[in-house]
Amino acid sequence: MPYESQRSEQGQRHDHGEDLELRTPDGVLLRATLREPELTEPGAAPVPTIVFAHAMFARRSEWERPRGRGLAKRFADRGYRTISFDFRAHGDSTKGASGHDYDAFVRHDLPTVVACAKDRGGLVIVSGHSLGGHVALASQGSGYLDADALVVAGSNVWHRGFEPSNMRFLLLAATTRAIGAVVRNLGKFPARALRLGSDDAEPGALSVFLRTTRDGAWRSDDGRDDYFAALTKVDVPVAAVLSEGDLVCRPVAGSRFVARTRGPKKVLVVSRGDEGGAPPDHMALVTTEKCHAAWDEAITWAHTSARSPLGAP
Repeated sequence: MPYESQRSEQGQRHDHGEDLELRTPDGVLLRATLREPELTEPGAAPVPTIVFAHAMFARRSEWERPRGRGLAKRFADRGYRTISFDFRAHGDSTKGASGHDYDAFVRHDLPTVVACAKDRGGLVIVSGHSLGGHVALASQGSGYLDADALVVAGSNVWHRGFEPSNMRFLLLAATTRAIGAVVRNLGKFPARALRLGSDDAEPGALSVFLRTTRDGAWRSDDGRDDYFAALTKVDVPVAAVLSEGDLVCRPVAGSRFVARTRGPKKVLVVSRGDEGGAPPDHMALVTTEKCHAAWDEAITWAHTSARSPLGAP
């Protein structure tokens, strides 16, 4: 996919990485942070890249938490190139004109960042949290994305087929209706004011997700892409990191979600934090060190299982 790439005007390199600007085919400017590992020896295999895609109501900085010990730095220190980015209308990225943001995440934003990573050589693993995870699966299965492996954390869509509990699904449906009512009244979902995240959500970012719960169909706003059908076309390795402390994506739902893919799969369920305490909640899956051991295992498995451009695992 064609894109434009340049260093940002703040440009340059910081202790947290290097700022990049990527322009999508539909003209939206995405801001990203690049971390390069230490220089490798001449003739060494290309460095693999992890593309980090954030959750709804969040931005790329979630991958930098806790400060100085976040997942972006953790895996750069382990020899990976990492690129974290802001979806359109999130963080420092600009807003598109179409209003169909979820479909643009699938068709333009994530594929643009992965194309940038591919141009640098080596395997590309997309690691998506919540929104970033189901966008990655929808994009890969619909043919927009060319990742070599996916790691999804706390990711599923709220659909009856993934939630075995009638009571739980009724609660999810009620939550969906409440979110929809707020968005209709305010023209956005005020996550910042409600202290639910760092970024408010535009209606077009939520429309596909909310409609899935209401109508039982996970598809694009224009009806062109059936994301449920796309799941069954995902043939690259998929690892899922799930937590028993996550009320947004229960392990049973997240497991059923990735089970629809047809490639190799690995499901890691965190039942207690790495320090021995309670398992992390939805955001703490990424923003704390409670399950770094699970992340290490998931990324290592995805890297080992991924197809290689050079024909080696």
